[in-house]
Amino acid sequence: MNDKLREEFFCSMACFKKLESLFSLECEMQINEMAILHDISGGCSCSEESCTNLNVPKMQERLRISKPAVSYILNTLEKKNYITRTIDPKDRRKISISTTAEGQAAAQHSMEKCEEAWEKLLLEFGEDNMEQLVHLLNRLNELFYTFEKPEK
Repeated sequence: MNDKLREEFFCSMACFKKLESLFSLECEMQINEMAILHDISGGCSCSEESCTNLNVPKMQERLRISKPAVSYILNTLEKKNYITRTIDPKDRRKISISTTAEGQAAAQHSMEKCEEAWEKLLLEFGEDNMEQLVHLLNRLNELFYTFEKPEK
């Protein structure tokens, strides 16, 4: 393998990780926190307030994170007073997750900041380049996840 290409790849990945951190700072929360909080605040299934029984497997698949990672994020959101968790009165085996007023405001603010950052990025980088980048990153992710599967 070309050593220069390998070095450029790993340097680019390190820079990409820094870009994610800057993006998270702009949005004032981690990307996975924002995705889960947005799903909770937008996924109302109760009449009085925004609450849901979060579809953890769907969230795991979408974000490609583990069940413990989802639990960790929920704990973090609860510590920030963005969500509350209570036993579902309709089904005591389930936990209802509700956004607080602070959580609703944080979700809205983060989505606005995220949208601003996205618009700037799209304007500078171009839609065609972004489509190509997303396509290539998805292909790279698919390849990466084949490496993680245990051998049978």
